[in-house]
Amino acid sequence: MTRVLDVQGLTKRFGGLTAVSDISFSVEKGEIFGIIGPNGAGKTTLFNVIAGHYKPTAGRVAFAGIDITAHSSDEIGRRGIARTFQAVHLFKQETVRENLRRAEVIARLNHPFALFSKSKPNGEVELEDVARFVGLGALLDVVAGGLAYGHQKILGIGMAMMVSPKLILMDEPAAGLNPSEKREASTLVRRLRDERGISILIVEHDMPLVMNICDRILVVNQGKRICLGTPDVIKADEKVIDAYLGENYEFA
Repeated sequence: MTRVLDVQGLTKRFGGLTAVSDISFSVEKGEIFGIIGPNGAGKTTLFNVIAGHYKPTAGRVAFAGIDITAHSSDEIGRRGIARTFQAVHLFKQETVRENLRRAEVIARLNHPFALFSKSKPNGEVELEDVARFVGLGALLDVVAGGLAYGHQKILGIGMAMMVSPKLILMDEPAAGLNPSEKREASTLVRRLRDERGISILIVEHDMPLVMNICDRILVVNQGKRICLGTPDVIKADEKVIDAYLGENYEFA
């Protein structure tokens, strides 16, 4: 398989605190890859280094074979990596349509020459098509702040789609969702991969969701990698059970 993301020896220190220590993994093209671990394990810091919000202390990040270790978040976005956040980041006084449009403008700003062209860069998907795909086609003229919370989070995914990404980094997409909304989010993540060919890197605390949709999972604790494998491997690993899940953890 083709590696879309390759992380080698990644380390991030804040003064005397080592938040991420010598972590390596790869995400294959068309893969849904999960990162799990206790609170404070270093998951979000790892995400922020990959996304260009933090510079690593050591190590290397490559995307589609290109070294992006020293690139800014804007440069990384231009390469084809989009990100969603645990907390909803929307223009809440604007409509769904306007939120998607603004995401498109940001995408075009990341492709400066596209500002002078009527054609969209890199075959960029149409706004209406994205809205239909994520299930918001009938809500384009609804103010984003008036949407149900689950729909707000789905709109965030739609906005990420507007940059025509090859990889989406998802930070706890199920946080704050009810069981029905979680099922909807899980289905959408799979469809992004299956129907649009987008690889997914997901940090999530909802274990049933992670175990059901991820092809492989990386477990981190105290900034270090303790296990990497398929969901079945993760469920059976004694280090994961001791550090995170506990002996009586239920996956259903």
